[in-house]
Amino acid sequence: QLFNIMNAMLPPAGQPAQPEPAAPDKGPVKVEVGDLLHQCNKFPPTRRVGARAHIFREYQAVANAVVLVDSAEAAADAIGAWRGLFRFPVLIDDGSLEATENIARFVRAFKPERVVRWKPADAEPWPDDLTARAVRMIETIGNIVEETDPPKSTRQLIEKFREKNIGPQGVVAIDPEDPAWVAGLALAAGRVQPVIFLKGNGKVNRVMTGAEMRGLAEALQHQLDQVGLEWAELGDEIDMITIAANLPGRVGLGIDGKDEKALTDLIGRHRGGVGTRWAWAGMIFGDAQASLYRAMCGIFIAPKDAWLFDGYGRGDPWDLYDATSAARILDEAGFGIEVHDTPQNHADDWRKACNKGLSADLVMINSKGNMNFFDLGGKKAFCGDIPLLDRPVAVHIVHSWSARLPASPKTVGGRWLEHGAYLYYGSIDEPFLNAFVETPKVVSRLLAGMPFGVAVRRDNSPPWKLNVLGDPLTTFAADSTAGRRLGPELPIAPVENLREESASMLKKGEFAPAIRDLVLTGRDGDAARLAAALIDQKPESFGPDAARWSILPLFRTGRYGTIAPVFARLSPEEMGKHFLLLDALWDAARIVLARGPDTRFEGLLRRNLRPGQEEHDAVEVAEYINDRAGPGEAVHFLEGVSPTLPNEHRRKPVLNAIRRFGGPSQP
Repeated sequence: QLFNIMNAMLPPAGQPAQPEPAAPDKGPVKVEVGDLLHQCNKFPPTRRVGARAHIFREYQAVANAVVLVDSAEAAADAIGAWRGLFRFPVLIDDGSLEATENIARFVRAFKPERVVRWKPADAEPWPDDLTARAVRMIETIGNIVEETDPPKSTRQLIEKFREKNIGPQGVVAIDPEDPAWVAGLALAAGRVQPVIFLKGNGKVNRVMTGAEMRGLAEALQHQLDQVGLEWAELGDEIDMITIAANLPGRVGLGIDGKDEKALTDLIGRHRGGVGTRWAWAGMIFGDAQASLYRAMCGIFIAPKDAWLFDGYGRGDPWDLYDATSAARILDEAGFGIEVHDTPQNHADDWRKACNKGLSADLVMINSKGNMNFFDLGGKKAFCGDIPLLDRPVAVHIVHSWSARLPASPKTVGGRWLEHGAYLYYGSIDEPFLNAFVETPKVVSRLLAGMPFGVAVRRDNSPPWKLNVLGDPLTTFAADSTAGRRLGPELPIAPVENLREESASMLKKGEFAPAIRDLVLTGRDGDAARLAAALIDQKPESFGPDAARWSILPLFRTGRYGTIAPVFARLSPEEMGKHFLLLDALWDAARIVLARGPDTRFEGLLRRNLRPGQEEHDAVEVAEYINDRAGPGEAVHFLEGVSPTLPNEHRRKPVLNAIRRFGGPSQP
């Protein structure tokens, strides 16, 4: 059986897995869009900025392939092969589980003809000197815009934009030393934007002082003046700023630093961030692979489906945010929709809807709660209840505190980003309900052509506590194609086709990397079949590496029972290292244990309580133990967990459960 499964994945004898296309011998694809862009000038600024971004995305010509590279510098060199409106997605494979899943998620949504690796053999090394790196970025964008006489400076680049009547569409602020610099380069090249520069500090979850924020704002404005851009009012050349750096998302404006506001609602305003708005802003952050993934999703993924969950009840003011009304608007526009609303809008309904993962492009949620839980119908759901994602999603959540620590997967916003959200709108604090644009109105604004970073903001409002994390120029239209697909030919060489790579590894018996390549190319079914056959028939060949790459494809293909023996192959350190794997274990266990006792899964759950919600996971495990063995064993388990929790507040749910099961009032 194992031989048959492997043989089915290999090409017929004597034939390559897929013929290698020849490199294109034509010049850059040219599409005249200047006239269309000029017509956008009649729109108000709120729509003009989105209309221009949408035109560029829809008129791009896209090679039907995904290129994987092993570093930010190699990614920048690949992006440098874009010409005019001819592009192709580029993602970084750094060997991590997170990169594997980001790539696989992108591939499942983009559906390329092929996925290839590119390792430039004779590329010019990127300089260590930050000024030289900045110049290299500007020259890279210049070569894309004009091949025969490329601009060499930001001023020349802007003049070329103006000469061609194609921009600029906004500006990208990059820290050349920050891991997210390559995402900024991609957005500048893909969105036709010049770059300016800033200094990040890598502390996304920290608080920036008011003085630091004012210094940042003034430095950005000074650079815009230096390169001759018009920016002082909405409707000028620069109506959007994208920060590509790991900066604090919160700013303490008060003397004591407690008057916290969202960085992306302060940048783009006069008077050091507290005056009138002259531009909208968003921030893309993360390590190189994650930030580039988020940038590529906004450029190349066409949204088609929306998933909405309304945790609010009926009546005023909740009806203003009604998800059913928002879904109706999306449905009429041609989106596929799935909506969960009263009376099926409680925490149990959420878990039923999310337990097997989520396949959507736009997620909209109304809930109450804090940064580590969300209340649905009077019952709490936790970060571990956030679904695993089949495709990249943009998330809009009406909820307090969710984006307070977005770099931490122990928070609501951080877990969505960890699971693969590429765009997120949420609050750093308690903003009050009326700070959010009503959910149906957000949908209407998106469908009217406003980009995400504009549609979610109230017009003419003072700076407040809501952050846009991701590319703010991302647009949503049900008829989007995200460009015209060409063949899979690429202007870079040599490239290695991952289908051939996986076939070669299978022949050599290198099963772990073969499974990983199958996942990277979107072949979850093949990866899951191979993993299941190996663990059943050749378990000695199925080690921790194979287990790591197999768990998520097994989950996505519904092989929940197989996840327990696979997960058990991981070391304790590996088990607790990845929230993606922990959440897959818990989601699979819920499905299996709903059918009846299963001591394999129960034992794994006991040993793998998720960081940040150990007390709630422990209570859930105790319920399974009680069903199987009675309250005595359940109490014994909880009594062992209670002393490991850090404070009385965290121990309270466990102590309450002990009393409920009939144990002593104190552990």
